[in-house]
Amino acid sequence: MHLSQRFLLRSLGTFTLLAATVAAPAEELFDFGRSFDSGRLITRGTTVAVANGSLEIKGTSATTNGTGVVFPLAEESQNLARFREVQADVENTGDQPLTFTFWALSGRGWGGASTYTPDRGPVSGRETLAPGQRSTLKIDLYARYPGPDVYTPATNPASIRGLEIVFVDGRSPASLRVRSIRATGEGPAAPSDVSRRVLVPEISRDAPAPGRRVYQQLPGRVNTSISHVLTLPREWQPGRKYPIIVEYTGNIFYHKFCYSTGYTNQGNMAYGLARGEGFICLNLPFISADGQQEEPNGWGDIDKAVDYCIEAVRLVCDQYGGDAHAVFFVGFSRGELAANYLALRNDRIASLWRAFVGTNPGRPWKPADGTGWNKVGLGWDERAARLQGRPWFAAPANLGANVHVDVQYLEDRPSTVATRRWMQEILSRRTGQ
Repeated sequence: MHLSQRFLLRSLGTFTLLAATVAAPAEELFDFGRSFDSGRLITRGTTVAVANGSLEIKGTSATTNGTGVVFPLAEESQNLARFREVQADVENTGDQPLTFTFWALSGRGWGGASTYTPDRGPVSGRETLAPGQRSTLKIDLYARYPGPDVYTPATNPASIRGLEIVFVDGRSPASLRVRSIRATGEGPAAPSDVSRRVLVPEISRDAPAPGRRVYQQLPGRVNTSISHVLTLPREWQPGRKYPIIVEYTGNIFYHKFCYSTGYTNQGNMAYGLARGEGFICLNLPFISADGQQEEPNGWGDIDKAVDYCIEAVRLVCDQYGGDAHAVFFVGFSRGELAANYLALRNDRIASLWRAFVGTNPGRPWKPADGTGWNKVGLGWDERAARLQGRPWFAAPANLGANVHVDVQYLEDRPSTVATRRWMQEILSRRTGQ
């Protein structure tokens, strides 16, 4: 082969590589030009304005958990499966360091994928920018929990409902400039099979019906903003009895993979265990100190939450065939601690439970644990005594080290299958079947 031929082939190879690089898919998801309608966005504790081709985000007060901006995607733009990642060019325009998380969210029982920074080693998903610092944030749409029993990615790239920037506690109002948000990079040729994930129905404000998840208010709470989520099984019929799963969510917490709003409507663990069949699912709230709203962070007034739980379970038993002798408790993070702090608070509520999923609320409290999260350890052993031999079951989800998420029952991994089997055994023991 002549030298000129070898040079030509090398040149063609280089051209092919460059062409492939140029041809990599990219799509501007939010272009902040003059025609951009900032009314499309959902703000929480912030204001937004378009200026000079960028979106200016300003906090209205000192930053608190949950402050941020939601970027909803139009239905025709939600399938991002052909892309590998979402990128955002941002700049801290304030005079204080700014900490926040950036999310791609799917809904329907899917968690979220947050930013990753491979050059910094293990990261929490939280980004911190110094005053004046610019950065390009990246979300891997195919990010997975690192454990061995994980079958699907953390979010569904074919159904990204929206993106969200959530600010973490700060001393001063947030001030962030967003220059571009785009999808880019080649998605994998053979994406994960998402059919192994339980799809959770949307919550509506319709009347309860078989297979439907609905918001519901207790009769005595109509003058408050407090509600809960009721799900009747698909095969529900009046006059029949159904076991109940009661679920409590975590508090506000945004961390890598953990998108926790602290509100009842986020809870999906009970539905994942039931898969829409055989059980009535109740997602119940913690109650604020004034008794007028749901408490997303901390315990609120725990005694009010106890009263609400007892009343909600009674209503489900009276009106929808709930079996008062077959009530299971499940919770995530704050909700898991509530298995002791709330569910065994007094003899009235302790008598509700047939069994506990995911924790042992009767274990002795370790002095090395101190007072625990929000002083949960105070009075723990006294409450634990009220367990009185009721069964509990916990199987490790194997999602990976330091992964703290509430989706462990939404895949048919071994731990989920074992938990469902145990619940059926508990019901069989009671009925003698």
